[in-house]
Amino acid sequence: MNRDGQRIRLALVIVALALSAGSGCATMRFRAADPYHRPCAEAFAYTDDGWKLGIRRVRPVCPDPGKLPVVLCHGLGLNGTFWTITDGHLPEQLAARGYDVFICDMRGSGASQKVGPVGKLNSLLRQTPFLEVGDGHWTVDDQALHDVPAILGFIKKETGRDRVNWVGHSLGGMLMFSYLERSRESWRIANFVAMGSTVAQSEFPQTQMLNANRGLRMLLRVMSTGRIARPLMWYRPSGLAKIDGFYYTAENVDSRTIDRFYGYTLENPGRGALRQMDPYLEFGHFLSSDGKYNYVQNLHRIGAPLLMIAGEADVMSNIASTQLTFDATGSPDKTLLRFGRRNGHADDYGHCDLVWSRYAAVEVFPAIIEWLDRRQPGVTTIWPVRPVPSRKE
Repeated sequence: MNRDGQRIRLALVIVALALSAGSGCATMRFRAADPYHRPCAEAFAYTDDGWKLGIRRVRPVCPDPGKLPVVLCHGLGLNGTFWTITDGHLPEQLAARGYDVFICDMRGSGASQKVGPVGKLNSLLRQTPFLEVGDGHWTVDDQALHDVPAILGFIKKETGRDRVNWVGHSLGGMLMFSYLERSRESWRIANFVAMGSTVAQSEFPQTQMLNANRGLRMLLRVMSTGRIARPLMWYRPSGLAKIDGFYYTAENVDSRTIDRFYGYTLENPGRGALRQMDPYLEFGHFLSSDGKYNYVQNLHRIGAPLLMIAGEADVMSNIASTQLTFDATGSPDKTLLRFGRRNGHADDYGHCDLVWSRYAAVEVFPAIIEWLDRRQPGVTTIWPVRPVPSRKE
């Protein structure tokens, strides 16, 4: 038996032992009472390098033919449920305005997996604390240059639309900067909303985030950090506050949203993607995984209408870094919105607060939808956006 065969056989033995111990991490997600908390597995988009990406579609009750589909793309170490673990969430508000919404699980997250035997093995490993085969091999470039075209192709097949509105949070926006700079089909992104997404750092090195990034890469050599953290859905020691502060501001986010984050949304970031983030955090510019392409130096190539959303308390993508990225883009139609007390909002927004805050449904989402409405090809009248009422638990 060759080395790969021995590794797969050993992994299968480990899986059997772990399953017999009853970890059930992944199956808990598929059995979630609210369908919006389950992995995006209603359909799959297939990439040209052998991945299938989970898709969830939120159809409008009254479709508006003048509006293009919306893609919602999560960030690193998260999955598509990032957008749907709060009440009155953005997908519901978009659908209420007539948009056809597509939420994706990018590679390495949710229901997405490699096609073939390795993918089937990994689907079992996701029910254990053990690492998946090839867990650290993919990069942000792979997501931008393979995942994005697959998603666009899937939407074209489903709707007949060549172009979409892309809304990305954190890395879900960073990879779109990459796509718009390097793809020959950048025209397919009609409008781009980047939430907490930057490719330039105003100050560097970002020592705290850099150390956290490298520490996480070391942990990911031996265990699944995303799956071992799922019990935090039920109990969180006080010492986590500093780490959690990178993600959200505790005062702005309901505790049940945080519970759902740990239970349903948190994933392994992927060592390859984390490795690509190192130079960005150390030297201030986001680079391709081989270090040969500088995304900051080529921001002038971006021409799509751009809305950048920034939180005044965001420590991952701070205001100064957002402004640097915004100023360098070549789009003739670009808008920067800052969310915090100084601009009349309820509170200063942190990184994930832009989507998870109890105030986001009434302050952030309507602003995004009104900006999109004004740029749709068939819209003639713009009406004020009324937030969707929260669903009853």
